[in-house]
Amino acid sequence: MNRISSYIHLSRPVNCIITFLSVLIAAAVTGTIQPFERVVRAGATATLITIGANVINDYFDYAIDLINKPGRPIPAGVISRPAALIYSIIAYILAWITAWSLGIEMFLIALLTGLLLIAYSWWLKRTVLLGNLAVSAATAMAFVFGGLAVGRPAAAIFPALFAFLFHFGREILKDLQDVKGDAVHEAITFAVKYGRDASLSLITTIFVVLLVCTIIPYIVSIYGGQYLLIILLGVYPVILYVLYGSWKYSEPEKLGQLSNLLKADMLIGLLAIYMG
Repeated sequence: MNRISSYIHLSRPVNCIITFLSVLIAAAVTGTIQPFERVVRAGATATLITIGANVINDYFDYAIDLINKPGRPIPAGVISRPAALIYSIIAYILAWITAWSLGIEMFLIALLTGLLLIAYSWWLKRTVLLGNLAVSAATAMAFVFGGLAVGRPAAAIFPALFAFLFHFGREILKDLQDVKGDAVHEAITFAVKYGRDASLSLITTIFVVLLVCTIIPYIVSIYGGQYLLIILLGVYPVILYVLYGSWKYSEPEKLGQLSNLLKADMLIGLLAIYMG
């Protein structure tokens, strides 16, 4: 892995693509993507915040990743921690500069979201649920950001709610995957404090609530038949399989595969909202 590809890997490009698409789709579902240049700037802002957050997270999680994910660029020694910190700072600064060009309201959202994600990596991640709620809220804000870019934030409420619940469940699953390293370094996550069965029960509850909520926009005629069809064929089966696999498997590698499957399914969810 060369240095450039290592920085790309550190940024988590799939997450970045999903974030950018989330902003664009959040704007599109309001009925317009105009002014398009403003929507693109909003997407760029959210993507840069995502890069900054991903990198600073690996910076703070260096010791834990030595146990849980030794192949990542920092624990593998490909990128130094100081270099990663500088990279994260540059991404955040560029994000806030871009957000400033979108107006004070969007700048404040970008600033507070960035600071919340820094707090998540520095401290909140090692608490019971607070970190999970923080990162889920920050993810949902990408949709609000897209709605604000075209002056119609109310239309982004349902996508933001879905994103919050989807990421909340996935965050608990990731904590369950990382429980060994978290326990060694005294990161008191929900999984560490309450154990596997309680974590699985919480994950199941969150995703069941999500499945119920995704039907509501169709029932009240906000989204149409194409949305429902994609949800039923592309989102429900994946979530149900992940729930089944989460209860069946306990190996970190298996849980990691399920988490990655959820990440891929985010794109299907975005497609459903767009087609709706």
